[in-house]
Amino acid sequence: MLRLPRWVYETKNKLRRTLTHTWRYLARQPRIIASITSYPPRIGGVNVAIESLLAQKTLPDKILLWLYKGDFPNGRKDLPRQLTRLLAHDVEIRWVDEDIKPHKKYFWAMQEFSDDIIITFDDDLIYRNTLITDLVESYRRNPKAISAARTHLIVFDANGDIAPYADWEQYAAMKHHSLLGYPSSQLLATHGAGALFPPHIMPPSTFDQEGIITCCLYGDDLWLKAHQLLAGVPVVSACIDQQLTYIPDSQECALFFQNIDGGRNDQMLSSIIDYLQHRSDKPFDIAALIRDTDIDKQI
Repeated sequence: MLRLPRWVYETKNKLRRTLTHTWRYLARQPRIIASITSYPPRIGGVNVAIESLLAQKTLPDKILLWLYKGDFPNGRKDLPRQLTRLLAHDVEIRWVDEDIKPHKKYFWAMQEFSDDIIITFDDDLIYRNTLITDLVESYRRNPKAISAARTHLIVFDANGDIAPYADWEQYAAMKHHSLLGYPSSQLLATHGAGALFPPHIMPPSTFDQEGIITCCLYGDDLWLKAHQLLAGVPVVSACIDQQLTYIPDSQECALFFQNIDGGRNDQMLSSIIDYLQHRSDKPFDIAALIRDTDIDKQI
């Protein structure tokens, strides 16, 4: 079978992207902004994640890669060729002065593109080509919720307190198919697996940089969840297949080794609750905000 040169496929892909963006603009459809961040140990493979986003059946209008200037002091010269060759009108690098770790993937995108749909991704995953389609279809059915490709079910212990993070039910919709499409406060979105944020859905307090640095620099999922709870925004599982496909050799520096295995998630959640309590005009019960009294009927 005759195989065409790579540039033919890339040209075809760029044409499809341009036509898609133009149609969406003329049809006055909201833009889809894919937002991702990376850092030196993973910059060599982030192109693989971006290429999987460029191969989506439902294309994003922009892919934004947020990089901390201090990680790459020579700017674009420090970036691998396999990444820079992907840069185009719809694939951009945004350089930032503050290193807020994984929070970079949403922090500036949500503020700059507040009227658009933001979908967050991680730099260590290869995304199946129907993922954005699943997220957008879920959004259309649940426009007031966060639609997530991967969710965990938050559970409670015998005393009614929030159980340790390690005891939460991972891949919730895979275990309980009835949770597919069910918006709940008791679901946690893991935002790097692909999470869609409707325009203006997150409250202004989400962008409290002091709070992020003080209590959860490495815990973007928990910080976002806390603010979703305060704003009354539920999470919905957009798909049953929540398995992740990792880029080879990308997990040597994964955060979950410390966040889950090391118990850091529980420490960060406690810090977030304390921080928000001190800045609230009235006391709130985080467990009560999480608990979904109807979820037992679903599972």
